[in-house]
Amino acid sequence: MDIKALHRQMAQYSAWKQALDKRLQGFCHWSEKHQLVTSDALNYLHKARKLLGGDQFTIACVGEFSRGKTELINALLYNQNNGRFLPSQPGRTTMCPTEIFWDAKQPKNCVRLLPIETRRSATSMQSFKRIPQNWFTISFDPDNFQSVTEAIGQVSASKMVTRKEAIKFGFSASELEVDEQTGLVQVPTWRHALINFDHPLLREGLRIVDTPGLNALGNEPELTLKTLPEAQAILFLMAADSGVSASDMTIWRDHISGLRDDRCTAVLGLLNKIDTLWDELTPEAEVAANIERVRLQTAKLLELAPEYILPISAKKALLAKVKNRRADLLQSNFPQLEQRLAECILRSQQQIISHRLVSNSHEMIVNTYNSLTRRIDESESELHALQQATDQDAIDELTRQRDKIRNAHHRFHKQSLSLKTSQRLLNNQRTALMAPVTQSKVQGLSEETQERMMQSWTTVGLSQAIGDFFDNVDTSVNHLVREIERANKVLASIYDRPEHGTEAAAMAHSHKLNITSHRRRLRNLENNADRLRRSLNSVLATKNTLISRFLGTLVKEVNNLFSDLRRDINDWLQDALTPLTHHNQHQKKLLEHHMMRLGEMRSQTRSHHEQIQSLEQGLHALATARGDLKPLFLEVTRAPAAKPTPEAKVVSLQAARKQA
Repeated sequence: MDIKALHRQMAQYSAWKQALDKRLQGFCHWSEKHQLVTSDALNYLHKARKLLGGDQFTIACVGEFSRGKTELINALLYNQNNGRFLPSQPGRTTMCPTEIFWDAKQPKNCVRLLPIETRRSATSMQSFKRIPQNWFTISFDPDNFQSVTEAIGQVSASKMVTRKEAIKFGFSASELEVDEQTGLVQVPTWRHALINFDHPLLREGLRIVDTPGLNALGNEPELTLKTLPEAQAILFLMAADSGVSASDMTIWRDHISGLRDDRCTAVLGLLNKIDTLWDELTPEAEVAANIERVRLQTAKLLELAPEYILPISAKKALLAKVKNRRADLLQSNFPQLEQRLAECILRSQQQIISHRLVSNSHEMIVNTYNSLTRRIDESESELHALQQATDQDAIDELTRQRDKIRNAHHRFHKQSLSLKTSQRLLNNQRTALMAPVTQSKVQGLSEETQERMMQSWTTVGLSQAIGDFFDNVDTSVNHLVREIERANKVLASIYDRPEHGTEAAAMAHSHKLNITSHRRRLRNLENNADRLRRSLNSVLATKNTLISRFLGTLVKEVNNLFSDLRRDINDWLQDALTPLTHHNQHQKKLLEHHMMRLGEMRSQTRSHHEQIQSLEQGLHALATARGDLKPLFLEVTRAPAAKPTPEAKVVSLQAARKQA
């Protein structure tokens, strides 16, 4: 069993991204040197590089309290220098959502903590991340155990407040335990923690999110609305001795299963603490059979393939790594978990390869190289014809070649004008595409819903207003889908035109506008809204608290979703024809350079030898440009093709209710 699969795969993932970015950067430098690529194409390359720069692989650990999430992270992040990184002790440990990562642009080896009092504000967590003055920062020395313990230990901090104050923070009244002596309740001191830690795995782009349990999941909306959906892999921890409990099923149903189904997120169910089942009085075969029975029952309950349910012991894995005991590490089954995560990283790599910005950038490199090759072949034929001609014949041959080039240039010029017309035709779809998702649209729906909620005196009325809001949002998005179908037909008709060649027609599908991921986000928001309407917490909360929570979370996320849709529509309108325009402009530039050289040769009183020499110089320049581009071309053509990732079916809220 490979016990270093995760470390090696993360290193390969990071190296692969760096190599891909270096390839795109090399093409940018080549373009600037040889002046054969348009500014629009260069802008497109910069967008692709920005995509690579912001990509991380995020693992979210989810489960009830005391399921061993913290010790799991300690085992994943163990190295000889830091030992146990996060505090782990009996009882509640991590009290607030914690993100562990490495960012060289921020102060390293520090914990940033957001006070729980910020939950009184309607400001989103993402907004708070951009406001550093609201955070407390504690630095630590990773080589000093006491320094690490004191700083990281803050994620476990809690304090006592009045029950009324806790409800204002958004905690469920039904889940608050009042201390009989003081009359106060316990809440986390901090709302969120960000740990910037210089660690080999984190330096390669791994990001880990530690969640404190069901209570926090239900009361920190952005955790379920934004943080979990953005994770590439979710580790769902359960107890190996009992399998799936009722509270586990609640977390699974409300927060995880939808992400697996609607976003194709990789989900691994972990039956942790199998060491509690190891019993010297029980034969090993019987212990293994008991664990296997629980594993298969868990897979059936969660409707996961059995290979995605892993029995592990995070505590024994950490101890085995500390003591350097390979046999104990294998017994903990931790290497199998790391192997599964390595496979998830490979899947994420495939998604990056197939991304429109990256695949189109590769197409540019290939098309540019092929165009240069065709131009060089034509120039060699012209040179050969000129070498065979006499002085007078040479003048006639240059005239013939120049006329041929002029005709080809004229053809590409007409195609360029046609592309400008096509771009205007595509831009004419803007109004229809934007209309369903304008800012005024969602603002109007929000104000109308808020007014209805303020005038409602019953829970049923509040619930109906929330349901109608999402019905209207769903209607708008369905309207957008219909407009996208029309716009994509326009795009396909442009790519299918004969002047663009047969290869262009095959490229049309990959350049169509697709909002599947946005519809999945909306579906996730709708599911959260349904839980908000059904939950006992909504019934017990005051009307103003419910309205504030609804507007500050779900409505804000819908607004963000509409904003992202408008941005993506704009980007698509700008970039949809980029492959065609790049090819056209590149060909025009090659022909213009060649036609200019032929004109100089014909107009000046040069000898036959000088004319041949001039043509050879032009051919040499083209060959040099192609030679410089060849390494990038070979890298692209030798790179493994992107495998299609499975897409889950997106069902609208209205359709789901009809089915129900």
